[in-house]
Amino acid sequence: MPSTPTSAGGGDLRGLLRSTRQRTLELTAAVNDEDLERQIDTIMSPLVWDMAHIAAYEDLWLVHRGAGQPLLRPDLAALYDAFETPRAVRGEIAQLNAAEARDYLAEVRERSLDVAAQQTIDSEITEMVLRHELQHRETICQTLALAQLPSFDPGFRETTPAAPGEHSGLEFARIESNEFTLGASGDDFAYDNEMPRRQVGVGQFELGRTAVTNASWLEFVAEGGYRERQWWSDDGWAWATTEAIEAPLYWDLRDREQPVELTSCGPRALDPNRPVAHISFHEAEAFARARDARLPTEVEWEAAAQWQGGAPTERDAANVGQVCFDTSPVGAYTEGAADCGALDLIGNLWEWTASEFDGYPGFSAHPYPEYSQVFFRKGYRVLRGGSWATDGRVASPTFRNWDLPQRRQIFSGVRLARDLAQ
Repeated sequence: MPSTPTSAGGGDLRGLLRSTRQRTLELTAAVNDEDLERQIDTIMSPLVWDMAHIAAYEDLWLVHRGAGQPLLRPDLAALYDAFETPRAVRGEIAQLNAAEARDYLAEVRERSLDVAAQQTIDSEITEMVLRHELQHRETICQTLALAQLPSFDPGFRETTPAAPGEHSGLEFARIESNEFTLGASGDDFAYDNEMPRRQVGVGQFELGRTAVTNASWLEFVAEGGYRERQWWSDDGWAWATTEAIEAPLYWDLRDREQPVELTSCGPRALDPNRPVAHISFHEAEAFARARDARLPTEVEWEAAAQWQGGAPTERDAANVGQVCFDTSPVGAYTEGAADCGALDLIGNLWEWTASEFDGYPGFSAHPYPEYSQVFFRKGYRVLRGGSWATDGRVASPTFRNWDLPQRRQIFSGVRLARDLAQ
């Protein structure tokens, strides 16, 4: 009998594949087939494309390349390849409908489990397939937020914890000059862009104890921050004026006395204690300038994201796992505080950094260049820390997310940094 493969993060991978798929099916079952099949926004795929892409990726890596078996549906290989079929055309082409996509997922999974029962499967590739599905679940949540479906309310949704007190995002923790080990070792599962690991130094600086809150951002809006050219970069000002940007993506300020924030599960009152969400890099940068601050580099961010007892990637210490379908008030997870005193560095919202996405010195693409390398040095900005829609398995202190500086559909916020005299 083959040995039971374990994951890089621990646990039986076959069991994890099953539980991950169950949650994917529960999430998409909360959406009717018509909404699954339409393209909700041109920057996102139809949800049914994501579902079939998850199946195609698993069949390619686990069954075809991993076990040497022919593809289940070779006719679908190009259709559900992210580079062969770009997002711009995914809403216009013939593809599997919702029922067919669910059948495809089930048939591929049966093949994968058959392979796992007959031979030892590569734990690294299986972990990659597992995390690929987890990351696409976050993408699905982005699409659902854009859709604003009136009936979306998954049965497994949990409530967020209460605010522990008032924060603004303008209180700072001090990080002293030091050297630390940046990146992942490769002993456990890591993506190619997290390696190779190396020693780096940072000068002393301050980092926000929390992400910037809605209350602080409301002040920025009220004082005319979106109309003050001095705070914006050239690219940021061109974007904001061309697109007539006046507030974060899902804010409704028509009634200034009772502002509203739209969430994946419907509108609610704009909570001053929650972190400002769905802002672009351009907005984050402008706000930082207006507060005599800046965005941290990703090296600074990781220098601050240190825990003697290990990063807080479990639900009791961070808003991760795609169960709240909303942000939590900043600082709600005090047990997840980093050694420097910063709160919520893992989970709640991705945090923009000042760094452009690029490979670390000595980078080597693995297992395929299209995961990272094709995005290097093309204007993408790095985000760190994960969001409420990120699984704790993915949201490690070394994980690097990236997106274009104008993007706001991602679950993104901002944590400020400030220089200190050396």
